[in-house]
Amino acid sequence: MKISLLFLLSAINLCTAYAQSTADSAATWNNSLKINPLSLIVGDVSVFYERMLTKRASLVGGVGFGSETFEYHDPNNPVPSLFHYKRATLEYRHYFRRRPVSPTGFYAGVYGRFSGLTLEDYLLDNQGTIVRDPSGTLVRTTRQLYVWMPGALAGVQTSIARVVFDLFLGLHYQLPTSSPPLKSVLPELMSRKGFTPRFGLTMGYRF
Repeated sequence: MKISLLFLLSAINLCTAYAQSTADSAATWNNSLKINPLSLIVGDVSVFYERMLTKRASLVGGVGFGSETFEYHDPNNPVPSLFHYKRATLEYRHYFRRRPVSPTGFYAGVYGRFSGLTLEDYLLDNQGTIVRDPSGTLVRTTRQLYVWMPGALAGVQTSIARVVFDLFLGLHYQLPTSSPPLKSVLPELMSRKGFTPRFGLTMGYRF
């Protein structure tokens, strides 16, 4: 009986020590490296790094880039329009619920985003006709502008062991460096002035 009781107490002590060790390790996982898997579907690559400043606050830095080709479907226009972009994001987050395994729970924050947009297209005149040089060749041009985007976001983050999931919704105001937006659907959407929603789902690894 004494041997069984001693064995049971030893097992309880071992389980308690293991649980405490796991909790202590989780509490020291102050870094997260995440990607947006949904953006990969449309050819956009987004990577984020989150660093806990306190048990309630964190700083997130991210980079992203992508491109798109627009076909004219016109035999007189053999070369498509090319659009590519790159961006950098910096966020400050505040988590409302304090948990031993942080950062998890609901949060809100502010962020700033900076994008560089480049559109390689044909040169158009005032009537919308593609310009040709003296030899009759279609003239192409490259337009580039930058967009500042201050905004706010709210979301919820959870984790299973070292795997973290982050779902958020935000709203920012786009401030392009030039007034006329870049033509074509996607470039125009990304370069116009005004409010634009932001939605994201990221997943990654804590360490």
